[in-house]
Formats: sequence, C-alpha cells, structure tokens
Amino acid sequence: MLVEEKTKINFLMVVTNEEMLEMKVKNINFLFPIVEYSVGFLKTFSLKEIHTPNSFVYINRILDTKSIQNLKKELKNINKNANILGICFTDLGILKLIEDECLSLQLIYMQNHNTTNATSINYYLEYVDSVLISTDITLEEINCILNKAKKPLVVPYFSLVDAMYSRRTLLTNYQENFHLELKNMSVLREEISNNDFLAIENEYGTVFYQKKFIDYRNITHKNILYRYVNPLGLEKSTLEKILMGEKHIESDTGFLFKETFYRLREDGK
Repeated sequence: MLVEEKTKINFLMVVTNEEMLEMKVKNINFLFPIVEYSVGFLKTFSLKEIHTPNSFVYINRILDTKSIQNLKKELKNINKNANILGICFTDLGILKLIEDECLSLQLIYMQNHNTTNATSINYYLEYVDSVLISTDITLEEINCILNKAKKPLVVPYFSLVDAMYSRRTLLTNYQENFHLELKNMSVLREEISNNDFLAIENEYGTVFYQKKFIDYRNITHKNILYRYVNPLGLEKSTLEKILMGEKHIESDTGFLFKETFYRLREDGK
C-alpha cells in the first residue's frame, strides 16, 4: 500500500516534465510553472495546456509593470479552465490582480525565505488560503508555527531549495564574457564552502538551487494542507519511490535539526 493511502498525505508537486503527470501515486495536486511568469524551471506551460483536474499555476517571478499588465489579461480567462484550482505565487502584487478580477481561486503564498514565524504567516493568511513554511528554520520552529497558524499550511516534503534568484541572466553573461558554449543550466561549485549549486536560467532571470535535495518527510502535523515537492532533475520512477517513503538518492535534512547561524534570535541576542 502506498504511504499516502495510509496517512492521507496530499502533495503539491511541481510539474518538471509531462511524464510526471502519469504518476502512480495518488493525492497529487500538480503545480504548473507558467510561461513568462516562472523562473528556475526548464519546462513551463501555458494556461491552455493544463488539462489535469485540481491543478495549480505557479507564478514565482518578481513581476515588472509590463508582465503585470500581461498577467492581468491572462487572469481574465483563467476561470475558463475548470482544471485550475488555484495559484501559488511569490509576488504579493498578484493579490491585487486577483481582487480586481474577482477570481475564486485557492491562493498560496510561496516566498520561502519570508515565512519563518507565526506572526508573519498569520498576517499573510488574512489574504491567502495557505502559506509555504520556510526551509530556513528547524523542526521545532516549524511545529510551533503549525500549532499557531490560523489555517492549514504547506510544508516542504522532498525538494530542491532555491538559494538565490536574480533577475539577471547570469549564466549567459558569464558564458558570453568568456566565449563559452551557451547553456541555460549548469552546476557551479562555491569554493569557500565547497557546495554545489544548480543554476537554471531563462530570459527572466537565474535561480540557484542547493544541489542536494532536502528530505522533510518526517514532518507530521494535523495542520498541514499540502506537502510541497520540487522534483527537478528526478526521473519519474525514482520520484514515485520517494513519495512512497523509500530513500533512493542522497538527500539532506537542511536546517531541520540545526539552527541557521545567520538568523537573528527573537530575543535580539
């Protein structure tokens, strides 16, 4: 029996390629990165290409004036696609667009590094249906937030974590400067910490991911709405086994059991 059938786990999973849509695992709400409005993914989709019921669209760009105006036009037609359940986003300006169009959609705020405490999250929850809890905090802190949150939250499950997002085309700039072959994806090593980062670029910017997947599958709480999965680079068969509870690739627990050394303590010390 699959692990999600035992525990009623509901996944919110980024669609990194069409093969993922044929997953044998149940209880998946697919999250589609959208053409022109998403960064950090090699594959993006138009709203018309979303044919899977109860899906979400993923808008994770920092939007400029032109893109906001274009998105406003796109949102006028979003209700015509009955398969779209909601929007996951990082730019809070999208809330105004949703309000202007009177759209009835589930809204999830997914700015990973802004959601580290219950006070901020409960403020966001006055405007959205759920929030993705940050990966910058410990399991103890995550459980504290889940206990205090006014609505069920989204928690990381098994995922690549974005460490940085730049609106610049950093790979292209570097490759052109040194007359290298142009690639929109590259693994880069940071020599001081000896950490590898996966860089993915499109015309709207560059996202750097921690190269190793974080494994937060041991988080359990009654106040969880979805478990978030970003399977970038994983094959379908490997991902299915991971969602069933098996461990098939090297992963890390991130900051789950260790405090981040750069984060200010709440007592100010």
